[in-house]
Amino acid sequence: MALMTWHGMNAHSVNTIKSNNKRIRRFFTKKKQYSCGMVKVFAISDVHTDYKENLAWIESHCQEVRGLDLGQSTSQEQEERVLIVAGDVSDDLDIFRTTFEHLVSAYHHVFFVTGNHELWVRKKDRTRYDSLGKLREIVRICDDLGVKTRPTKVSEQVWIVPMWSWYHASWDKEPDIPGAYPIERVMMDFHACDWSSQPHVRASGDDSLAVYFDGMNGREYVEALDQIKRDRLESGVFVVSFSHFLPHQELLPEKRWLFYPNLAKAAGSDYLARRVEELQPDCHVYGHTHFTQDQKIQGTETRFVQWPLGYPKEMKRRRNGGLGWSPIMLWDTKDGHSPQRSSYWSDFYRNNDRKAHIVTPAPYVSVKSSSPSSVSMKVHIK
Repeated sequence: MALMTWHGMNAHSVNTIKSNNKRIRRFFTKKKQYSCGMVKVFAISDVHTDYKENLAWIESHCQEVRGLDLGQSTSQEQEERVLIVAGDVSDDLDIFRTTFEHLVSAYHHVFFVTGNHELWVRKKDRTRYDSLGKLREIVRICDDLGVKTRPTKVSEQVWIVPMWSWYHASWDKEPDIPGAYPIERVMMDFHACDWSSQPHVRASGDDSLAVYFDGMNGREYVEALDQIKRDRLESGVFVVSFSHFLPHQELLPEKRWLFYPNLAKAAGSDYLARRVEELQPDCHVYGHTHFTQDQKIQGTETRFVQWPLGYPKEMKRRRNGGLGWSPIMLWDTKDGHSPQRSSYWSDFYRNNDRKAHIVTPAPYVSVKSSSPSSVSMKVHIK
């Protein structure tokens, strides 16, 4: 999500829905042999390297990670590091490329799915592409750098499954907070994204965008699902899926706790939820809301993790000002699953029932409908 900060959007036509999907999917066909050695799987989301502080953090982190290889003796078994990046890197393609150049220099396998920020199209670029045309450019950059955007078995024991998705308002099944400001008026996507090449998809009002993005999980996803089922029967595997958006509303705090209660109308996808339920991964990583979470929800054994770098102000609010913060490790070959980590909202819902029927805002939330600025903004939510 993002607050509106710039305008001036002129639509244009690019390609049909069929050719869009074909051009994107053609990058998903390369196969690579998986590792038989030691593997560690890490995850992060919402790195927002448009902020110079965040890009500097990426540079420093990657330098530190590369140093681990220098300290490894030749007699030691090579350790391969896997990094999942669950969307929202940058809307600037040069910064996007630079960010991943750093990451692929430090990690043996880097995975990515787009968030909403990547698909903003600024006025100066509107004659080049719309948001779907920009997505093709993003996938091309990923392909050039070796960043993986399709399901891949990275070792004998580990599958990583990217899931493409977009949000739709009908995903929100909980009662509204009276007077809450419409999310379309405060979230940047509804002004910065351009879907003009596809007249049949709409930014709001229906689920057509969610259906479109879900359709990108095509043949490659089906083939991976079949192979994962076979692997589970033969030897057992650790499966991590990831998306930018949320599969379940239980992963979002109740509306009464949110400074923007209508966030749920632009946060998740039922189509994504069905993919996750079908796959039944050991872990699903997501992003978007900038709430650090590591939890299980009722009715599933899947561990759900959001581990955002976030905005610089959010980083400073962490313990010790964020000093020592790093991507979360989900798995390593030696010890298997990593233990769940403590976080505010995950701990809260481990100890408290969800009471979505309560529509009275929390005392610290000021909900007014006159203007976006009238809504209290103590928390920066994209």
